[in-house]
Amino acid sequence: MSGMLLLLLAQAAAPTVGDTIRIERVVGDVGNAVVRPQLWTLGQLGEQLGPAEVVQGARGVVVRYALVLWYPGAQTITMPGPVVVRRDGSSDTLATSSYRVEVESVLPSGVPKSTLAPKPARGTVRIAEVSWIPPVLLGGSALLGLALAALWRRRRGRAPPRPAPVAVLPTPEQLERWAEAGEYRAALEGWSWRLARRIAPGKQDEALVELQALLDDISRQVYLPGESGQLARLCERAARMEAA
Repeated sequence: MSGMLLLLLAQAAAPTVGDTIRIERVVGDVGNAVVRPQLWTLGQLGEQLGPAEVVQGARGVVVRYALVLWYPGAQTITMPGPVVVRRDGSSDTLATSSYRVEVESVLPSGVPKSTLAPKPARGTVRIAEVSWIPPVLLGGSALLGLALAALWRRRRGRAPPRPAPVAVLPTPEQLERWAEAGEYRAALEGWSWRLARRIAPGKQDEALVELQALLDDISRQVYLPGESGQLARLCERAARMEAA
């Protein structure tokens, strides 16, 4: 029968009222067409759980529904036929398929319903529960870590102070080579660093006055445009002052 295809129930045991029931329909090979399942309306008998799945299996395209039924007993349900949409825009709605499923009741068998007492209502389920255990554990771990770190530092002792970095100044030979190469400004900056170390606070004599005058001339000329001859003469004065 072309309108009736095989339906499979993915349920090992008989389902009960409220259980999720999965029913499959094998559509087969549809080529490049697209299979679109329709909404399965069960009325008061049950309802569809989420959209139907379309998967490609070894037997071709398979349409799978997830359902829930609200009434016990033998129920006959009719699956709507999926729509096959081809690439040229034409479509074909397959015939519906019927399936018979046995749904067991969740009530005990052999007992009249009128004699069954309803279970008491359950209490309100709290959305969140406040517990002080995580903060206490976290705080205790932090205090323990601080205590261990303090004990380790105490046993290790204080680290020796690091020596102050010593500035490495260029040697007079290097400065003279820079001047000979025409790098007068770089040489004058190096001479100024070397000569400035000779100035002592509170001390004043003729040599220091001459030294201060040379440093003033260098500071005025080193960053200003000037003739190479003037810069070369400053380098010679600085070299003589360094050698004195």
